[in-house]
Amino acid sequence: MKNKQQPFEETDVPTTHANQTHVDEITWRVHPFVESWKKTVLLMLFLCSLLTIIYVGYRSIPALLFSALLLIAPLYKYFLPFHYHCRTDNLIVTTCCYKFERTWSTYRSYYVDKNGVLLSPFTKPSRLENFRGIYIRFGKHPSEQIVSFIQSKIKPETDHE
Repeated sequence: MKNKQQPFEETDVPTTHANQTHVDEITWRVHPFVESWKKTVLLMLFLCSLLTIIYVGYRSIPALLFSALLLIAPLYKYFLPFHYHCRTDNLIVTTCCYKFERTWSTYRSYYVDKNGVLLSPFTKPSRLENFRGIYIRFGKHPSEQIVSFIQSKIKPETDHE
């Protein structure tokens, strides 16, 4: 299970002029395969060596293709570019295979780490966040701008017990 951080607070982002201006929409693209060439080279070397070992062991093209599918398919978030479009009323995430669209009211909390933001439909940390929430990657886009936009859309709810 992923290590959870505390919900993001305003004091965690340095105050800049960009944070104070009101932005209606933010659009950016994240493609780790292209952006992180060192990791890409290491990943490709690892996959090629593993597939070579599989081919030498089985001497079968169908086994090689099936193994390649099983190894590469789960890594689609690394190989495919993702387009994020944060609008006034909703969030749209697109890639070549699908389009994900949700209103901001769907999300009740968020957690920031160095690579992105996890938007959660739960007010408190839950084990289901990774399945029901969505992880927004920063990529090369300024993280402060994305976090301040999300902060303006998702107001933390307080539980009254």
